[in-house]
Amino acid sequence: MKLELANRTIFELLKEADAKGEMIVTNERQRYIGKTKALMSYAEINQLPVIVPERLKRDYLKRYPKVRILGDAEVTYIDALPLVLLCDEGVPKRIIEELKIRGHGVSGFLNEFQDANEYATTVAGFDPATPKRDLSSLTVEKIFETPLLKIELDEIDSVPRIFYKGEKIIDRVAVDFEWRTADGRMFEESDKIGSTYIRIKHGKEINGMLTVDTKEIAFGERAYR
Repeated sequence: MKLELANRTIFELLKEADAKGEMIVTNERQRYIGKTKALMSYAEINQLPVIVPERLKRDYLKRYPKVRILGDAEVTYIDALPLVLLCDEGVPKRIIEELKIRGHGVSGFLNEFQDANEYATTVAGFDPATPKRDLSSLTVEKIFETPLLKIELDEIDSVPRIFYKGEKIIDRVAVDFEWRTADGRMFEESDKIGSTYIRIKHGKEINGMLTVDTKEIAFGERAYR
């Protein structure tokens, strides 16, 4: 999904992206056009935290003391994160994707190609030979597809964290996952899918009573058993 948003202000773009839970993808020509200032203003008004590159967190804290600033490294281990977060350029795409898989709504700016020096000058407000400003080509894009299943296991005897279609499964009872190659083949043909089987049992309250809900999907040979 791609939405052209010419003739709108950056603040309006942020509002649009936040409502859709999507990202504003930027390029090298869209520097020094007021993105960070608009992002912080939007964050302050809506009381939303902003994720920034860890190495630049101190600079952000000095410039925007009224906004809750989080470094991109710390959000990977903070459990009690708000459901909705914003991010500025420089936050790795993999971290944004991980937050979305964990069920958080994330929007803001994403530029996968800028280097660290460009981020530093943006925060410092340094504007040498400003390149051509290109606000009209800013777009809001859906760039992350939610995985069907994600299983996280810290240790062999840990309780797994289960995400099914982006939804975190709580009150787990049993989780089964089986994947096989075609006809049990190996080596050069091991990437050919023979069957996949997923079954998740978890507690669910219906009309005040606790029941067990089962999510089950089978593909290939396993589907006929």
